[in-house]
Amino acid sequence: MTDQEVTQEQLEQLIDDVTYLGDEAEALQYVIDRVPYSEDPHEGRSIYTTLKLIDHAQKNYYRPIIEQVFSENRMLDLSQFEEYENTFQVDDEETDVQKALRKIIKHRAALLNVIKKIPLIDWERGVKSRSGRVITLYDFVQGMVRQERKHLKEIADLILLYQNEKMAQKEINAKARNRQNN
Repeated sequence: MTDQEVTQEQLEQLIDDVTYLGDEAEALQYVIDRVPYSEDPHEGRSIYTTLKLIDHAQKNYYRPIIEQVFSENRMLDLSQFEEYENTFQVDDEETDVQKALRKIIKHRAALLNVIKKIPLIDWERGVKSRSGRVITLYDFVQGMVRQERKHLKEIADLILLYQNEKMAQKEINAKARNRQNN
């Protein structure tokens, strides 16, 4: 246990924050096919690759660690786990973005079930961070939420960029048509 106390309100907010990724993935299902999701931008990852990274992180890094902290009665040292970005590999052959989104939703529902079963007092359990500092399980999951929000912002920025490019191209085409007609 750590000295930090986790309140019921904080836990409820955390559950809402964790639920958000599933909601966001569901919303993306309706707009994702209108953008070049598998196209790598000048810098960074494609939308599809970022979605696969988010799913990999929740399934192969965060969930196993959360389950282990909850099930074992000892402090877990995060330096014993390889960072999810280092274990992530993209399958270049498959780019079914709808399938990737369905997996995120499914895996998030499973993670939420695990989180909801953890009693309030266990959220104060200590986890040794990579820097050697002891943080709570609550802080660890908050870190997951921050990372996901960063990745979702990358996706939103790319979608906005692609939509703006599409609008600019429509304007150029309309002006070209006007010139030809005059």
